[in-house]
Amino acid sequence: MSVTQTPASTSGAPPAQAPGPAGKGWRSWGQQYPFLCSTVVCLLLAALSAAVLPTVPSYDPWAWISWGREVLDPHLSFAISGGPSWKPLPVFPFTTVYALFGSAAAPTLWVITARAGGLLGLVAAYRLAARLIGAPRWAAVAAGLVAAGGVLVTQEWIYEMFRGTSEPMLIACALWAIDRHLERRYGWAFVLGVATSLIRPEAWPLLIVYAAWLWFGHPRLRALLVVGLLSIPFFWFVPPWVGSGQPFLAAQHAAEYNGALGKHPLFTVLGRGLDVQTIPLLVFGAVAVALAWFRRPRDRVVLALGAGVFVWWVAVVGMTLDGYPGLERFYLPAAGVTCVLAGVGMVRLAELASGAVVDRSAPSAVADRSAAGAVADRSAAGRVRPGVGIAVIVALVALTIPFTGGRVNEARRQNTVASAAVTRLDQLSAAVAAVGGHHGVFPCKSSFAAVNHGVQTALAWKLHVTLGRVGTSMRHQGVMFVGPHDTIDGMAPPISPRLTQSQLVAQAGAWKVYRVSAPGANQRCVGS
Repeated sequence: MSVTQTPASTSGAPPAQAPGPAGKGWRSWGQQYPFLCSTVVCLLLAALSAAVLPTVPSYDPWAWISWGREVLDPHLSFAISGGPSWKPLPVFPFTTVYALFGSAAAPTLWVITARAGGLLGLVAAYRLAARLIGAPRWAAVAAGLVAAGGVLVTQEWIYEMFRGTSEPMLIACALWAIDRHLERRYGWAFVLGVATSLIRPEAWPLLIVYAAWLWFGHPRLRALLVVGLLSIPFFWFVPPWVGSGQPFLAAQHAAEYNGALGKHPLFTVLGRGLDVQTIPLLVFGAVAVALAWFRRPRDRVVLALGAGVFVWWVAVVGMTLDGYPGLERFYLPAAGVTCVLAGVGMVRLAELASGAVVDRSAPSAVADRSAAGAVADRSAAGRVRPGVGIAVIVALVALTIPFTGGRVNEARRQNTVASAAVTRLDQLSAAVAAVGGHHGVFPCKSSFAAVNHGVQTALAWKLHVTLGRVGTSMRHQGVMFVGPHDTIDGMAPPISPRLTQSQLVAQAGAWKVYRVSAPGANQRCVGS
């Protein structure tokens, strides 16, 4: 079943030229297959980053890596309880496939994948903003750079990128889906929409509406639409049902985690939506939508993107009021689109300031790429004063710096934080080895271990057990790993009052390992 459609004749950049005798170069390939070429380049850069930068997953990714191993390992049951909420896309197909490469390679392969996804998000943001401007070239480049820079300073984007979470990949899937739609590659747009829906449920309503539009407008895609739509409930609900007996486990976990919303959840969740991207970018995004409304003819693509941001906000707020935690990262696809709109809005203001006189009645660079439209764009571009426009953009960017300083400083720390995390987890591996590894900690099927909350999933991976056998509180007799209480390891496991006997059995670096038991209880299955 093919997901490839006829390339657009209506996009923000000139259509790729048919390859001639010299049309087989990298530039020609990049024009014809932008998503494929961008993916290859981003994967290479991500692999390079894994070679030269500290590479270690954070809490949630360790769980996805463990679940991927459980799918294939005949010695482990597939049990997804005891960890973070279920998220289908990282596990199927990525970490399940990576489990075939062994315990040493699987974590690194996933981090490379997540980092490549983050880089793809930057490429998509640049492409979208540039194509919405169209011409002149300096304006398109400026809009793209502002959009990509906005994604770069999105809240905790660098941390998420460094530590292999799915959030940067989420932005990439959403923005590339829009890009493919504008190129009229509707099959790929739908597939990327499905990928977005396999990370965040807020995408479901938008994808269903899009699928309905494709169903009536592009009948040859109907088989793909059926498979894609059915895959969403299958991967969200069937694996939790198999692994825990509860098909709605992800929703249950989300509802149990209140997200520290306080007494006024509505105001809290709205505030979080404002905090995800910087306020200046939100303002410039609103400016882009306002200017698109007053344009003649109206810029329908920009207005549609603005409407999409609004719908996503409504979905997040509505789900929060219905009991979901309303975390900042839930807004990320909307934040990515906002950054694109901010690039457009900033450049439109600069064009106004530079005295650009554009014939708005001419075919739009986004709405029509006919020969007449291209000539009109070049004519309008010739009346732009680029020096003034660029100066205005520089000034507007400078206004955003006070709002990004803290995020830039936080980004600079991530290399140091990741290095410390690598050291800490290496020491945890040494502590595991010091107590005899899996068999030393789990002499029986009922044996138990506990560790600081932040490394529970990592320890389960190192001990080759399901997440449920490693707790974040010492509620049963067993082996307890205690590390520093910091942002890497989290809080040390609290101990049940009935477990009053504790013996230090090993120490490695910052880690101490204790054998914890209850007086008079049968200790045959207590490890070490």
